[in-house]
Amino acid sequence: MNGGKVLLLVGSPRGMASTSNSLGDHLLSLLEERGMATKKLLVYPALADEKKMTELLAAVDACDLLVAAFPLYVDQLPAPLIDLLLMIVERRQGRQGEAKQALAAIVNCGFPETAHCRPAGEIMRIFAAQAGFRFLGCLAAGMGGAIGNRPLAKAGGIVRHQLKALTQAAAYLAEGKEIPAEVIGLMGKAMMPLWFYNLVGNWGWKRTARKFKVSGRLHDKPYADSKGI
Repeated sequence: MNGGKVLLLVGSPRGMASTSNSLGDHLLSLLEERGMATKKLLVYPALADEKKMTELLAAVDACDLLVAAFPLYVDQLPAPLIDLLLMIVERRQGRQGEAKQALAAIVNCGFPETAHCRPAGEIMRIFAAQAGFRFLGCLAAGMGGAIGNRPLAKAGGIVRHQLKALTQAAAYLAEGKEIPAEVIGLMGKAMMPLWFYNLVGNWGWKRTARKFKVSGRLHDKPYADSKGI
């Protein structure tokens, strides 16, 4: 696949200001260094614009490697990204022969444990089979909020495992090879101790609550007494 075309689809509603974009951009830069032509498109604007959707679908058909980068929403893909994947599957129905295009995914979640991302990885595997892509693997990372929208190279030592994993993954993807389990495992390593991540996360919740003057409602349980929900 060296010298081929790679398309990054950013499936975060935050678009360029997202962890998904930061992770995807870093992988694109690594693939560019290996001689691949890269292109990036945002999922959300395309869904609301017919011209942009036409461009996106044409780019999907033309790429050699499709990379989908997105956040986890509870335990699922963002709904608009699901809509797009279903559209792509329907568009590609009836294709026969060996799959010539490849697909890889990057998913991050705000939970500290990367394991929450596993169902999303399996969904992408199923999508690949239904849409006629060779699935090369899903790189998943917990604690995504620690990255935010910073360029990965400027995120500091907390992302040392993720930087190394993306560098190794790029070497395999550029060759059209599946990402090894050890690289996927490296990507999912914790960025910091759990206690510290929780400490910072709780501080963030309290700071936001003070901003909107709802600090006294942080322990509210509005559905605790509801029935039939």
